[in-house]
Amino acid sequence: MKRILALLLGAVLGAGGCSTLSVSTDFDKTADFAAYKTFSWKDTGDGIDSIWNKRIQGVFSDTLAAKGLKQVDTGGDVWIAAHPRLSSQTQVNYYNTGWGYGYGWYGGGMTTAVVSQIPVGTVIIDLVDAKKKELVWRGVASDTLNTDPSRSNEDREKKLRSVAAEMFAGYPPKK
Repeated sequence: MKRILALLLGAVLGAGGCSTLSVSTDFDKTADFAAYKTFSWKDTGDGIDSIWNKRIQGVFSDTLAAKGLKQVDTGGDVWIAAHPRLSSQTQVNYYNTGWGYGYGWYGGGMTTAVVSQIPVGTVIIDLVDAKKKELVWRGVASDTLNTDPSRSNEDREKKLRSVAAEMFAGYPPKK
């Protein structure tokens, strides 16, 4: 009984601390991250609007500066490229009030469709060794970032800053 109670309590506490944020990073084990002192932004042509582009560049530039990298207009040791996927997904749920027995439905009934917009977002940040032109680090974060119309610009930036902080928490990686 104590074991069941402990498992139930652990599940309740675990569910209360859940976040929709999912972050993963990967890196080239042979890269010398101590040699990277400067970075430059590389345009990816991903077609994101200029407001979000400036927001992403500002937030991640600040994050990299806090990690000891200096931003330069061109000629950085690494290029940073952002690949945002900010959109919403449509979810359709169907509800049927009919009832049935055996094969097929009998009696009256009505099917109702409820359409909802689910805000989603993924930001991929790549660090590319500028001399070798090779990917050396990638961070991927998924969360609701953009499409919630009730969020203010300050809320959007605050959320993006928390995403960047978690994404770069282990940067530079330990070999």
